[in-house]
Amino acid sequence: MHSIQQTHHNASYTLTNAIGSTQKHACTSSQVSEIIYDPQNPFTLHLLLPFLQQLGHQPRWQLWLSPERRLNRYWINSLGLPENKTIGLNSVSTESTVEMMEKALRSGNFSSVIAWLPAISPEIKEKLNQAAKEGDCYGFILQSLPMLQSSLLHNDMFGKSHWH
Repeated sequence: MHSIQQTHHNASYTLTNAIGSTQKHACTSSQVSEIIYDPQNPFTLHLLLPFLQQLGHQPRWQLWLSPERRLNRYWINSLGLPENKTIGLNSVSTESTVEMMEKALRSGNFSSVIAWLPAISPEIKEKLNQAAKEGDCYGFILQSLPMLQSSLLHNDMFGKSHWH
């Protein structure tokens, strides 16, 4: 049991130092992180890798929620992640992905849940954070730069109606 707690501590330290945060308190109070990356330069995703490898030593599973492609076992092995403790599920919509992510985070069966999602509201992020705390799990929301840009334009976040 001590090694699991030590792994959890080391993984938290790795995440805090590897990914960082735009808000000082987010590292200690948030267990769900949004990671924006450029699909043409996937190096950003490799910043997450040491943390996922560390979590892979826990007896719990890692869940990947992917919008359109199956998880490639060769890719999982090449990253040094545990193939026998990694589950990949395809999701059909943003709503179903958020719902699956929340349930998985809350379950306590996973050390991490990784999902591709567009920009989410602060309310949804808070709901996911609460689920992650309940399940003692980390969540990572991967947002490709084009996905984030189209989501922002779709939600008209730059429109005058949103500025006060």
